Amino acid sequence: MSNKSTNKLSFLLTTALGIFLVLLVIALGISFYFAISDAQLASRKVFLSKQTELAARTLEGEMNKFEDDANGILYFLIDEDLDVEDYRQDLTTATRKVVNNYPRLIDTLWVQFPDSAVYFTMTDRNDFIRKPYEGEIKSRKNNFRTLSLESQNGFQIIFRLNLEAFTSEFVADYYLNANGGKFLFIDGELTNLNPDGKRENISFTEQDLQKIQSDINYGLKGTYELSWQSQQGGMEGVLVQYPFDFGDILVNASLLFFIETEEVTSGIYNTYILLFFVLILLLLGTIVFFIVSLRNNLASQKVLENNSKEISELFDQQNILLKELKGFVYFHNSAGKITRVSDEVEEILGIPKSIFLDAFAPDSQQADVVKIREKVYEVLGSSKSHIEFEYDFVRPDGKEIRVKVFEKLIFHKNGKFNGGLGICTDITSQFESSQKLIQSENRLRVVMENIPDVIFIYDNDGNVIDSHVKEQIPGWDKSSLGKNISVLLPPDQRDETIHAFQLARKYGEIQTVDRRLNLPSGAKYFEIRYFPLDENRMMSLAKDVTNQKVWEKGLIEAMKAADEASRAKSEFLANMSHEIRTPMNGLLGIIDLLDHTNLDEEQSQYLEIIKNSGSSLLSIIKDILDYSKIEAGKMDLNPTLGNPAEELEKQIQIFYGLAQEKSITLKTDIGKAAYGLFETDFDRINQVILNLVGNALKFTPQNGQVTVSMDAEQIENELHYLKIQVKDSGIGIPEKHIPSLTDPFFQVESSSTRSYQGTGLGLAIAKKIVELMGGELNINSTVGEGSEFSFSVLLKKDLKAQEEKVQKSSDERLNWFGLGKDYPLKILLAEDNDLNLQLMKLMLEQLEYDFEIARNGLNALEMAIKGDFDLILMDVQMPVMNGLEATKKIRETPGMEKLFIVGLSANVFDEDQKKALDSGMDDYLTKPIRLVSLAQMLELIYKKKQKQQT
Repeated sequence: MSNKSTNKLSFLLTTALGIFLVLLVIALGISFYFAISDAQLASRKVFLSKQTELAARTLEGEMNKFEDDANGILYFLIDEDLDVEDYRQDLTTATRKVVNNYPRLIDTLWVQFPDSAVYFTMTDRNDFIRKPYEGEIKSRKNNFRTLSLESQNGFQIIFRLNLEAFTSEFVADYYLNANGGKFLFIDGELTNLNPDGKRENISFTEQDLQKIQSDINYGLKGTYELSWQSQQGGMEGVLVQYPFDFGDILVNASLLFFIETEEVTSGIYNTYILLFFVLILLLLGTIVFFIVSLRNNLASQKVLENNSKEISELFDQQNILLKELKGFVYFHNSAGKITRVSDEVEEILGIPKSIFLDAFAPDSQQADVVKIREKVYEVLGSSKSHIEFEYDFVRPDGKEIRVKVFEKLIFHKNGKFNGGLGICTDITSQFESSQKLIQSENRLRVVMENIPDVIFIYDNDGNVIDSHVKEQIPGWDKSSLGKNISVLLPPDQRDETIHAFQLARKYGEIQTVDRRLNLPSGAKYFEIRYFPLDENRMMSLAKDVTNQKVWEKGLIEAMKAADEASRAKSEFLANMSHEIRTPMNGLLGIIDLLDHTNLDEEQSQYLEIIKNSGSSLLSIIKDILDYSKIEAGKMDLNPTLGNPAEELEKQIQIFYGLAQEKSITLKTDIGKAAYGLFETDFDRINQVILNLVGNALKFTPQNGQVTVSMDAEQIENELHYLKIQVKDSGIGIPEKHIPSLTDPFFQVESSSTRSYQGTGLGLAIAKKIVELMGGELNINSTVGEGSEFSFSVLLKKDLKAQEEKVQKSSDERLNWFGLGKDYPLKILLAEDNDLNLQLMKLMLEQLEYDFEIARNGLNALEMAIKGDFDLILMDVQMPVMNGLEATKKIRETPGMEKLFIVGLSANVFDEDQKKALDSGMDDYLTKPIRLVSLAQMLELIYKKKQKQQT
């Protein structure tokens, strides 16, 4: 009876022990399964991330390379050395090479020549064809993703691109898994990149799609664990997206690679199911064996040995899985001695397996061993069943790695500690990534703490949920939390602020408003920017721009003061011009009249001296006024059509007499390109030429040489550079003085006994004019050898106008007496100044013209309405009514449209002449009025009158 009870008790104990072992193995298996599954999933995430990044970066590089190759075709087209055969054969070869280099990218390529177009394409049979195209290329731009390249000489290339097909072809070589998927994300749409549609299309939840779209918009790569819908139903997995650009063609695209979680863990799951099934069967057999051979200790020992062998085999099989995880498995007994370790230990820790085992001897004091033992003892004292920790390990080769240790502690049924089974994995790459993320967050936190701007974060209704205010501002502190945006600003500024907030929320774009706060310390101005932080929050940055506002106000006041000073200076110059030129008008006019009287030789010499002195004085006044106009920004360019070469020859003719007096050889060298018709301000160019050639003749001694060169160089289409060079064999200029030559009033020889006279303004004016016309004045000189002045200006060639033959002008006429008989006109002279009136009377009488006189503008208006005049010579500045007002009144009078009106004034500014022409005057003569200028004007008016009548 006692034995039977003992056997029954042994049976019950054995059965309980068997059930306990089954549960223990299941618990260990489940723990191992989740540990290995998590490690496998993390490893696949890293692999998937690297594959996606590599594919996206390589694809972006290919697109940049394609744009370079596309530009290469355009550069090929604009090569001026190409002939027709090159365009026919070499262009086809170059185009085919680009098409072949980027398979499935280029659907069609159009090339627009200045007078024709062709297109290239690859047929379904991979035949490369070139055909003429009879339409406008630009009509196809809106139907495809295109790359359009144009040159300024009429060439145009348009590529019709299939970005999705090229991307699908490109990523085909990137292996994921059998059930992995590849998609292209463009403009919120997913494109299936899997070959032959091996994977059906998928759709994400709105929340996941918005998060992916947000990361793409900010240029951030992302790794996501999410779910999606497909034809097979709901799926879960890991998705990695990497943003990139298709060059300049398309931005904010992204590659999406994903794998199913079930696919990653299914292999582990199936293996463990089989192992569990076998292990449970073995345990059941062990229980049966214990029941059958309960009294046989040897048999029981044998069963334990067999079970240990099976566990050892399971250990080896699990090591295979751990190779993917960069880890190794180990066993240790209750004394802490490692009884077994997988072979991967040497690969991970860089330590031979034998040394690793010896390091865990019971008496070992190795630092890492002591650290692990302390962890084990700490856990044993807390009655926990597992250990998990991370630490840095330095390999023998000096490389520092981060390892993670997970160990399951094994206890006897009586609670005695038997040892442990652990996994040690290398998590260096994951640890470094997490540290970078932490550092990035810390940097952002530091920036936020030190930024001087006021930061508010709101919900979508405008209620403050967080703030950062470095400077204490009443109402803009922690007390603002929970308040609405409408109460943070003065009432008169709320509506505009709320409107900006709502616009930023609605359209997702930054809205900026300027706000003024009246604080106890004074008024402060803030520039506030509102923008969405995410779909549920808004953010504002308020920048203190008080100093900027003060500076802007000061700048505006300074500008107003400068404008007032400039206006006062201009008015002074205009008045001075008028006051100086009025007596000069009488002086030079009388000189011209005397010049046409009978004078003996001595009187002629005296008159010539007076004429030259008057001309020099007029030139000095003109230089001063010109420089003042330039300095005040009042000089404008008046482009006209002309022939640069002929203009140069006219100017050079003026200097032939002076050159002959000094026995100087004056030569011109004009290129053929300068004989065309160009549009520019020839008066200003002539002014520069006269100054440079005059200086060259002045500073060149007798028997010297002056050479003036001109040529035109094409830049692009009708745009040309006109290059002019004046070279002399004069006295030269010291090198130290060359930089100062173009300074106003500077003269190399400035003493009272200097040999050469002048104001020192000529080169300063020339430099300003050249710069105004888009050129540069260059000076090179050697003392004793001569100087070289050169400049170039921009001008446009008239490609359509035909050059007209230039008729001989009336300035070749030697005697102006009787001009009124040849070109009769009925003239009304409106002049209030007695001196000018006397001079004009003498000139008109000498030219034999009949005329009537009006002493003010009102008088001129009345006489013009009553009389039948052909021409009014109208002084601009007169009492009662000035000449401009009188002209406007005359033009408003019916029947006065054909009456010619020529303005007379000592005001020489361009704006004065423009005012005269805008008032209705036909032309303008500036005082002092020379006899020749007046005669030419009367002849011109007569010819215009005759043309009207015909």
